Amino acid sequence: MSRISNSIINNDPISIVSDVAMMGRMKNMKVLVVDDDPDITSLYKDALEGEGGFNVDTYNDPSQALSDFKPDYYDISLIDVRMPGMNGFDLYKELKKLDPVIKVCFITGFEVNYRALQDIFPEIAQECYISKPTTMKELKEHVDHLLQE
Repeated sequence: MSRISNSIINNDPISIVSDVAMMGRMKNMKVLVVDDDPDITSLYKDALEGEGGFNVDTYNDPSQALSDFKPDYYDISLIDVRMPGMNGFDLYKELKKLDPVIKVCFITGFEVNYRALQDIFPEIAQECYISKPTTMKELKEHVDHLLQE
């Protein structure tokens, strides 16, 4: 059930207006997805464009994503942590040089040790993290939440 449906059922007109306005803004939001697994990028693109209404660009090669990157274009990027050639943290640092305000959410199939991560990368320890596997509902909720911050 959608957020708007919940607002209607609960007879909450303020939430209805807020949810409709938020969904209108989300439709123009641009998302960058970088993961070395083409099945993952395809799945995320379908989920975020389909029900989420986002505009999504996907890359399976982090170097190609970096070379094609457009500063001030993407509202959020979803980046896999472990990729061949360039890991997600290195890609993050390069993207932040080009666009210091881009929001980033890391995707990982591994347990994240936040304390160790903070010691190694203090500038990225506070970013969003999504654990694989994740449901498409959880993915959309993470993206929605990060975009509302």
